[in-house]
Amino acid sequence: MVTLSSFTRRLTAGARQVELSLEAGQVRWLDAQEHAGQNIGDSATHALFIELKEPAPPRAAPSGLGPRG
Repeated sequence: MVTLSSFTRRLTAGARQVELSLEAGQVRWLDAQEHAGQNIGDSATHALFIELKEPAPPRAAPSGLGPRG
């Protein structure tokens, strides 16, 4: 994920929630996941998501919700 603007969002997946603030120009890895996002800041959310064609190699399940730094 590449952020095009600075924003604050709340991500929800089942009973889990996390709030995050990202600055414009950040590049973050986002594990495959299903979640709902809600803009809770004062600015619009603009980001690019780049998906890999090949599946990721097997590894432990992601422990967090949302992007990793």
